[in-house]
This record gives sequence, C-alpha cells and structure tokens, in this order.
Amino acid sequence: MSNLSQIYDLDLKLLRCFCTIVDEGGFSGAQAVLNISQSMLSEHLRTLEIRLGTRLCRRGPKGFKLFPEGEVVYRASQELFKSVELFKQRASNINEGMGYELVIGIQDGIIENPRSRIPEAIERFSQYYPNVRFKVEAMLGFQMIGRVADGLIHVGIGLLHDRFQHLSFEHLFDEPAAIYCGRQHCLFNIPEKQITREQIESVPHSNRGHLEYFFPERFRVPEQGDVGYGAQSHLALILSGRNIGYLPDHIAQPYVESGQLRMLRPDLTRLVNSIVAFMRPGPAEFKLTPCLVDSLVDVHMEKPRNMSLADVRVESDTAVRNSSLLSESQPDLSQTQPQ
Repeated sequence: MSNLSQIYDLDLKLLRCFCTIVDEGGFSGAQAVLNISQSMLSEHLRTLEIRLGTRLCRRGPKGFKLFPEGEVVYRASQELFKSVELFKQRASNINEGMGYELVIGIQDGIIENPRSRIPEAIERFSQYYPNVRFKVEAMLGFQMIGRVADGLIHVGIGLLHDRFQHLSFEHLFDEPAAIYCGRQHCLFNIPEKQITREQIESVPHSNRGHLEYFFPERFRVPEQGDVGYGAQSHLALILSGRNIGYLPDHIAQPYVESGQLRMLRPDLTRLVNSIVAFMRPGPAEFKLTPCLVDSLVDVHMEKPRNMSLADVRVESDTAVRNSSLLSESQPDLSQTQPQ
C-alpha cells in the first residue's frame, strides 16, 4: 500500500533518480548522469519502493528490467515533472503578461486553410502567458503589412511579400494556388489539352488591387479585369464568370466539387505561396511579440495531432511535385508589372 498521502521534496528527488535509471537503461548509466554511487542509487530506489508500497524494477546479475508497476510510476512521474515545469514558467512570467494586449492581424482566407494551426499556437502561448489579452482582426494583406510596419499590429500572418524587407518574416506553411474560372466563363467547357497560354492571357483576370498583389505574375494579364479586395470578393468575381484569377486551393475546392469552379491548366498556373508570420525587427517594443512568433513557428513545424504518417508523406510528395511544376513553368518575369 502506498505511503504517498503527501508528496515532499524528497519524493521528487527519489522519482527523478528512478526516471534517470529508466532513461539510462540501468544503474551504470544513471551513475554517470547523477554522479552518485551505485549503493546510493540502490538506497534511493529502495526508499522509493517503500514509499510506494511496491517493487518497481528488477536489478542484479540478470540485469535491469522495469516491472509494469514501474512503467506506471515512470509515466506518472514524467507528467508530474511537466506540470511542475509549466507551473514554474507561468509563475516566472506572471508579471510579464499582466495587463498586456497582443494585437494580431490575419490575412483573410488564411485561418480556413487546413494547414493553418494558428489556434493551437495561441493556445500554447496562453499556457505560458495566461494574462495576455488578444485582439485579433482579419484584414487585407496590404492593410496588415502597413499596420505592422507602423507598429499598430504586433504580429501579422499572411502571404510573404518581399517588397517589405525591413520586416522580420518566419515561414509557417505553404499555400498552393492556381488560376480558376467559373461555370459561366467561356473557358469552362473547353477540354484541358485545348486550353493554351494565349487563351488564358487573352481573357480578363480579376486581381486584388494595387497593393494586394502577392502572386508572382506568370501571364501577360489584360488591364480590363475587375478588382476584388480580399479573398471572398476575389472569389465572387471569378464565380460570376466575368473573370478568371488565382485562388488558393482550399478556398476553391468546395466550389470545384460542386461544379461551380474549374482549375485551368495546373501545369501552367500552379503556384505555391509561403504563409509567414511577421513583425518589426530590432529591439522589440513589446517583448512578448517574438514569443508568439516562436509559438507559431514551433506548432507549424510539428506534425498535426490528427495527421497520420501517410498524410505527411502525401503532403510532402505534393509539395515536391508542385515545386517541380513551379520551376519548370516559371516564365521570364522581367517584362511583367504588378497589377
């Protein structure tokens, strides 16, 4: 029967010794890590077993072997140590986050991307800075970049824009896109192999306005296209049949499945854009800003909790294939101008 009605500092010390023995696969490795004698290690382990009222492992001439009870105690100890560490982090940061408001701008259409894990990053950041108040706004890309540059927004999340090199950018994930047309458009029913670059260039293209130009120009686009400020406005113009234009795949896909949109010549029009988190560089006026960016980067580097290994491989293969298409079909951009 366990005697651990209360946990004391000595118990934590004994548990750490036990976990080190398990991690090192026996007493010899643990001796070197903890810098104590084998007899002292044995004494610590014996004391812990008495406190718990059960044997945790076999040791002796036949070698080290963890019993099922030991496995349970080991896993519980790891959870305990993580909780203690989280408490220390929160306690040390309690004054840093007190009363602060963190302003985040997210480009429209980004949060719906299935590759986006922004909510998870906010959740992780909040574990360490629970007293920070968030102010989040979805906005157009050029608005967000300008506000970050002016210091009105702490962190922006959107498509990479290399014209603002004085900002600090961190890659989060890739967003594939292509040119789409609506069901009412003249190109919609033409067989794929019969659609030429000249046809794509000859019809009106919708664009996102003067400063909302993010996609690399791959065609000589006529001037008569409409302007849609924001992803949903852009989508509406393409669905109307008045224009063709670039759309991120995740925005277009539901309409492709319903027969309202069609991707045009992905071998020519496919792009993979970089979604980034950005902030003003240099000495941070608000020291929690880089902490949030770190959380965003860390979460997006990890495998999603609901993604299988097969999904990761498929996504990796797709990225490589899209990258190959991009390099093969990239035209000379020297004669093109932003819309």
